[in-house]
Amino acid sequence: MTKPAALNPLEALRMLQAAGGALFAQTLLHAELAGVEWQEEKNRLLRMLAIALLGFACLLCTLIFAGGLALATTWETAYRVPTAAALVVLFCCCTVTAWRGFQAQAALGKQSFAASREELAADTAVLRASA
Repeated sequence: MTKPAALNPLEALRMLQAAGGALFAQTLLHAELAGVEWQEEKNRLLRMLAIALLGFACLLCTLIFAGGLALATTWETAYRVPTAAALVVLFCCCTVTAWRGFQAQAALGKQSFAASREELAADTAVLRASA
């Protein structure tokens, strides 16, 4: 296996000077792509926040109103304990549903700036091949 040749700094400067305009245009394209991807990432994070807040609000409302109503209607009966157990199961299901929605949005974070990373890797490969 051969060791890659070291790049001489003077040669690197000459290459950059020769490709100055093209390199500047490519840099502008990368910056524009990163700006578009940043906007997409902000939108994804905003959706995650909205889902989390909605899930939390629904959980609180369900806990307060359904729990109070169910316990109030079954307080003087033999169904008091089963009603409380059913409420716990219901609250857990609501929490799991909200958590799954949040995780689905969080999983999209792995795709953040994917196009920029691919373009930078391709450009780096081209620069290394031409050296």
